Amino acid sequence: MELKATSVLLLVCVTIIILTSTEVDAIPSCCLTVSKKISKRMMQSVSRVKIQNKSGRCDIDAVVLFIQKKRICADLEVLRFLKKLKKNHKPKRTQAKTE
Repeated sequence: MELKATSVLLLVCVTIIILTSTEVDAIPSCCLTVSKKISKRMMQSVSRVKIQNKSGRCDIDAVVLFIQKKRICADLEVLRFLKKLKKNHKPKRTQAKTE
């Protein structure tokens, strides 16, 4: 009887550990290769940027560019170009109608 109770307790403990240790992003979506050249037009369409480090779960350093519903993996040099492009980009001013 004592062995059965111990086995059940061990099973419950293992289940709790498994359930609490799983993360939402348990399976990482890492870039496996990177593009060194991204067109200027695509760079202007970037909505979000994420940095992937090889020191984490992934094997290579990369910049993940989110363009519409696509995810593009780029070389870290692209980040420098993107920052320069965003810095020089001036939003178009809309003129308010006066009546």
